[in-house]
Amino acid sequence: MSDHTIRINAKFILPVTTPVIQNGSILIKNGKIQFIGREKDCPNIAHHQVSHYPDHLVMPGLVNTHTHLSLSRLKNKIKSGIPFNSWIKEIISYNDSLTEIDEKDACKEGIKNLIATGTTTIGDISRSGFSTKVMQNMRVRGVIFLEIIGFKKSMIEDQMNRVHELLWDCKGDSLVKCGLSPHATYSVSPQLIKLSFSLAKVKKLPLIMHIAETKEELEFIENGEGDLRQLLESLDRWEPEWKPEKTSPIKYLENSGDLNGITGIHLNHINGEDFKIIKKNNMSVVCCPNSNRWFQRDRSYHLTKFLENNINVAIGTDSLASNKTLNMFEELILVRKQFPEINHETLLKMVTINGAKALWLEKEVGSLETGKKADIIGLKINRDDDIYKSIFSSKGEITFSMVEGETIFPF
Repeated sequence: MSDHTIRINAKFILPVTTPVIQNGSILIKNGKIQFIGREKDCPNIAHHQVSHYPDHLVMPGLVNTHTHLSLSRLKNKIKSGIPFNSWIKEIISYNDSLTEIDEKDACKEGIKNLIATGTTTIGDISRSGFSTKVMQNMRVRGVIFLEIIGFKKSMIEDQMNRVHELLWDCKGDSLVKCGLSPHATYSVSPQLIKLSFSLAKVKKLPLIMHIAETKEELEFIENGEGDLRQLLESLDRWEPEWKPEKTSPIKYLENSGDLNGITGIHLNHINGEDFKIIKKNNMSVVCCPNSNRWFQRDRSYHLTKFLENNINVAIGTDSLASNKTLNMFEELILVRKQFPEINHETLLKMVTINGAKALWLEKEVGSLETGKKADIIGLKINRDDDIYKSIFSSKGEITFSMVEGETIFPF
């Protein structure tokens, strides 16, 4: 964290939660924003560093709410559009082959990619917690969600002991915090889901979970049959005592524990009752547009309906095992193309303040406001363009990036 005072002057400043400021200044002290407003109104403090960015837009660093950094070396290694079960087997095989050094190196590669394209806050799902130290060393902000998997009753004790050990080992700091991630309804037993939810509440940890991602998941939860059951049986992870509940994954989870405040990833297949449950429990939703396209999923996403129901929607890239890039600007460009009816301001909130809220970080980052952490990026703009045209055509070509007032890009 910077221990001195920095001033940034820019042609445009986009706080996200308030209107654009033209010819603006941001004053940063000890990593926090002390002033944001018009340049002529900025306090004149002696002996501070001033950086001028004419023809630039300054805005909050982007938030990638969902990824798996350990899979960052799988780009173009798995065929796009393969059946979901086959894809899962590829991931399991890869994970089983990883050494600690391999995993940490993959995390470094992924984080470097993210930083270079404007992301300053990352929601990472990790089976090992190794990404905690990597993120801390690279001075990027984020939440490490410790992954919990185990559908058989016999796996419950080992999984809970493991997650307690990881929580002890993965000490967070001002930049990196820990959370929990029971993987999905088809890979975590109802007993383990309840224990995970309970532990998150007791420890006051953010919780994120893959929910209703595929039609196969709906079939499994409703009648206990299909490809996912076959997958569990082939991996010797099937629990014979488990019974389907003839309901949706969201309703199934509501029956399993307290959904209040958790974040659901994907939610590609939901019904009218699911919307009510999501809204009632103040859940956040993370959509992964390019990942859905990579899987060649043909179902229209309910993004507009989520927004109409005042549900907090964020965006994630997912991993390079199901995406060609970790560039959040590419996600923005695709969403804008798919949903032209959604205005620019709303779209930008999905990759900034909404993402911060989904990670329980909205009081610290996600918008440029007095008292918040100075996590900031700069984009060069064309004088003839409006700022939104510049943002949606930038493709992640940022000039600089900082976290708590410290420059992290250029490297």
